[in-house]
Amino acid sequence: MTAFSATAALTSLPGIRDYVLAKAQKANVPISLEPKLDLVLEEILVNVANHAYGGDQGKVEVECSQSPGAFCCTVRDWGVPFNPLSTEEPDLDADIDDRPIGGLGLFLVTTMSNECSYTRKNDVNELTFCFSY
Repeated sequence: MTAFSATAALTSLPGIRDYVLAKAQKANVPISLEPKLDLVLEEILVNVANHAYGGDQGKVEVECSQSPGAFCCTVRDWGVPFNPLSTEEPDLDADIDDRPIGGLGLFLVTTMSNECSYTRKNDVNELTFCFSY
């Protein structure tokens, strides 16, 4: 499938979202998975927009693929190296006032998707997440 490229900015989220959901629909992904797919995609893209380029402008690329019973999205950026899968899980039992700000989005990404993987190659962060159906 063809990749969708955009500026890594919050203003690009609607276009990327429309692209991915259209690909999911074309791949016959059950509509019941759309909210999870949408939330995971948003969490990843917001992190890229806010952190990958240290305040500078950069680009993000999203590519969708499917295999029997699975739909996957790969998000690429050319920002600072960052493996979101190596972050520490939030302490969900801690008092809300004692928890640090942040970290729940990546936790949602890893718990809501069926599979996540990260690679860094040729100065590119590549995060792939898949949903089984």
